[in-house]
Amino acid sequence: MKSISYQSFKHTGIVTDLPPEEVPPGNWTGGGNIQFQDTSTRRVGGYKSMVTPSAAPQFSVNVVVGPVSYWVYCGATTVHVTDGVANWNITPTGLSATQVGEWSCGILNGIPSFSNGINPPFYWDLVTANICKTLPGWPAGASCRVIRAFKFHLMAINVFDGTGQLGSTVWWSASAVPGAVPTEWTPTAENDAGDIDLADTPGALVDGLALRDLFVVYKDNATYALSYVAGQYTYTSRKLFLTSGLSSSNCVVEISGEHWVFTGSDVIRHDGQNFSSVVQDKTKHGIVDAIDPTKVTWSCVAANSRTQQLWICVATQGSPYLNKAWVINTLTGDAGERDLPLVAHVARGLVDANPPDLQWDTDSQAWDQDVTFWDQQAYSPNNDSFVMADVDSVQLWAVDQADTANGQPISAYCERLSLPINDNILRALVTAVVPRLEGEPGEVISIRVGGQAFFSQPITWSDPLPFVIGVDVAVQCLVEGRLISVRFAGKTARQWRIYSYKLAVVDLGLY
Repeated sequence: MKSISYQSFKHTGIVTDLPPEEVPPGNWTGGGNIQFQDTSTRRVGGYKSMVTPSAAPQFSVNVVVGPVSYWVYCGATTVHVTDGVANWNITPTGLSATQVGEWSCGILNGIPSFSNGINPPFYWDLVTANICKTLPGWPAGASCRVIRAFKFHLMAINVFDGTGQLGSTVWWSASAVPGAVPTEWTPTAENDAGDIDLADTPGALVDGLALRDLFVVYKDNATYALSYVAGQYTYTSRKLFLTSGLSSSNCVVEISGEHWVFTGSDVIRHDGQNFSSVVQDKTKHGIVDAIDPTKVTWSCVAANSRTQQLWICVATQGSPYLNKAWVINTLTGDAGERDLPLVAHVARGLVDANPPDLQWDTDSQAWDQDVTFWDQQAYSPNNDSFVMADVDSVQLWAVDQADTANGQPISAYCERLSLPINDNILRALVTAVVPRLEGEPGEVISIRVGGQAFFSQPITWSDPLPFVIGVDVAVQCLVEGRLISVRFAGKTARQWRIYSYKLAVVDLGLY
């Protein structure tokens, strides 16, 4: 009888842009509702309602005022704010109807200012009894595609001046005094308001964001840096990149002194001088090819520092809203993906800045499904929650506040296809899979094993083999081939994770 050897495997990160046989042994070749964190492959967390909003939210932003974490959410014709319990209508007078993807926000001195590209930009003064008002000193009849904040100024990007669209123009306000919004936008000898035209490359400006001591402005195929110099010019500009830009607003975030950018055709990171692709030879084509071309401008990104996650949120072919997020580990570059519940926008912030101590008698969740803290407060030094604005269900969903998807179990899988065994020369018989798998005891993960003699041949799969977490240590099978495929899948109420697995292999020889 031939002896059994155990071959160990550990995969991180999904690679879909290469044929399975060309994918390095350390990667998965497919997965869904899977992310990579703490050296493991884990099922994504769930979500639950943070609050039922008063209108279908197209966009949201977090504003923390002392101990209170507010979320301002913008609908098609209204603007509201919530503290997670109550909702207040703060709609400015004369607000025009908007579409998904048109909203932007800049926060200066803790005060949020908003633009939808149609109305004059407006701000909320942090008082729930007060409606939003047009920014003081804003020129009559003007609007801007995007509003952002940098140093002492608000930056208006891609401006309509009342007579025509100035797509390559940036306006900046006069300096704001601490605790207030700027009061002037028209340049005079007594203020430092001004403008700059970046018309030496084709296309219109799409968005901008601070990067350390620079304000980086993006076109669809060009990137500029504005530097604060004070004095006569206030800001000067220089080109950063002439082959990379941004396809839509809300698609760039700052992480650890770098910009991470979804360009529409790639995901890149740059420090203001050099850039590199994050998803080249991984999921670059998978992301781009999946996007519905009619909803490219709806795409958005969000980052979570505590879990080292970057979400690239898109609407795939035929989807009415954003339904897919590629989840990238910003430390390792490993890419996973998760389903979204048809949302219009995803934002980072605090779901509850000062949650009350949760007492045993007042906790309504089941013991075996509760992921909250009991009789103590959760602490995070960062604004590290995600909130999803759901137009379809009229909800603001708080991510990772539950293990289920609004009470429903979550299906997830990860697979490694065409894995060479015995140096891809000798035939092998796999008799068992021994996973290093953690999760809720009693929940079941289905394991399938497949074999093929050569790359060009189809995979012959075993029947699903149930693995009971906390009970089983292995599943038995009889699968042979020079190339072996393994798939883990489960529909569970709690998260599970795989660290590694071993295959029990019998050498069958060359033929």
